[in-house]
Amino acid sequence: MDARFTWNFKNALLLVVIGVLVVISTYVITLLGSNGALVAGIIIAAAVGVYSIINYEFGFYISIALGFIIFFIGRLTEDAIPTALIVDLQINATFVGLIIYKVVNREPFFKGATHIITYAYLLYTIYLFAQVFNPYMHSISGWILVFRKFLQFMMVYFIAINIFRSYQKIRYFFMFWAGCALFAGAYGCYQEWFGLFDFEANWIWAVPGRAGLYQLDGGGFRKFSTLSGPAAYGILMGASSLLLGILTIKQKVFSKKMLLLTATIFVILGMGYAGTRTAYFIFSTGAVLYILMTITNRSTLITACFFFMGFAVIMWGPIYGNSTVNRIRTTFDSDDSSLEVRDVNRAKIQPYIYSHPIGGGVATSGIQGEQYNPTHELAGFPPDSGFIKTAVETGWVGFFFQCLLYCLILLSGARAFYRSVDSRAKLYCLAATVTIFSFVISQYGQVSIGQIPDFFLFYSLAAVIVSITNMNRIKQIKELK
Repeated sequence: MDARFTWNFKNALLLVVIGVLVVISTYVITLLGSNGALVAGIIIAAAVGVYSIINYEFGFYISIALGFIIFFIGRLTEDAIPTALIVDLQINATFVGLIIYKVVNREPFFKGATHIITYAYLLYTIYLFAQVFNPYMHSISGWILVFRKFLQFMMVYFIAINIFRSYQKIRYFFMFWAGCALFAGAYGCYQEWFGLFDFEANWIWAVPGRAGLYQLDGGGFRKFSTLSGPAAYGILMGASSLLLGILTIKQKVFSKKMLLLTATIFVILGMGYAGTRTAYFIFSTGAVLYILMTITNRSTLITACFFFMGFAVIMWGPIYGNSTVNRIRTTFDSDDSSLEVRDVNRAKIQPYIYSHPIGGGVATSGIQGEQYNPTHELAGFPPDSGFIKTAVETGWVGFFFQCLLYCLILLSGARAFYRSVDSRAKLYCLAATVTIFSFVISQYGQVSIGQIPDFFLFYSLAAVIVSITNMNRIKQIKELK
């Protein structure tokens, strides 16, 4: 079947489905009132899931969009709907659509995914699966939760690889993400400039202790936009600002550069208002990596000058009484009390890591440990770090596999960047590598890789590196022939 006909058929089918849903939803809401809104929502969600099976590319972008708004919907409905479950079901439906596409077209599942990153992920998946036999783990329910979540990360990774089969597809993903990041950044700015809505303030006070975590020293609350909380919001904005910043610097069309610059400014402001120290740190380290990777470019030298000047003004300029600036300054303060507490916890847990090479079992530390393994000695221990969580739960063996995986992704991205001749390939690999590096660094201070919608960006960018590497390989083979 002609690809153009198939694409037009899917679009026409989507328009028909939307029209039918509008009519049905209007009738249901009119007939049932407030309960009708819930029924209509279920009907629409089911229809979106079905169409995601028909068109997995549509499902992929709907999943990302859901990740940006699902927590906002949860707060608006006072957590009356299972927000995380909706995203999970959408990803599953999209992956089923990919499998059906592969079967119908008789296409090998790993087509386009043959890369050392894929092999490393498969190895880590096997190790994580083997954790079900960890003798120190008391409950299999926690393992099922963690392993199922990791499989969904792999689903996103393989879905993205199958979508990113051309530079145009990769560019569309970057622009789509820029739009979503702009939305989240602008809404965070709205919260800062005009205040929180009543349902958002009520959500903060609904859980004991949450207000204390969100409270700023100078008054007010850390902003969270439409995401799950300030930490997830800040880290996502920090990583997205690097991605958008690189795209802005390399954009040559003036009108597009101005649009990207506007989006970057809102995203950076959102990062600042989130009050997440990890976000400030990863933005700084990511900017330094960008400078080092492109140090021979004139635009990089100019950017570096502005970056270091801005950093100096924030750190030592005559700015007083601004809670955001004060929090940024404490990020680089070695005497910060919260950092001292984390260092004490890390030192305390090191003997356990050394004596348990395969760890205490997944979902045994922190809040998950209290829920699934309440009698475990790690239950309630605050890892406060993605690296520490991996080390205590899967041991130094699992921690080694994780670090190896991150190194392979970063090395592959850097290698693809320096070996690519096409300017688009170099730009996309540069943006992907720097942004992934920021996520890896954030793992030192937060459990960041795996949050909604952060994992969409991380695993999609890994897929970008794999896709561009394979496209370069195919191009070289054709040139040799």
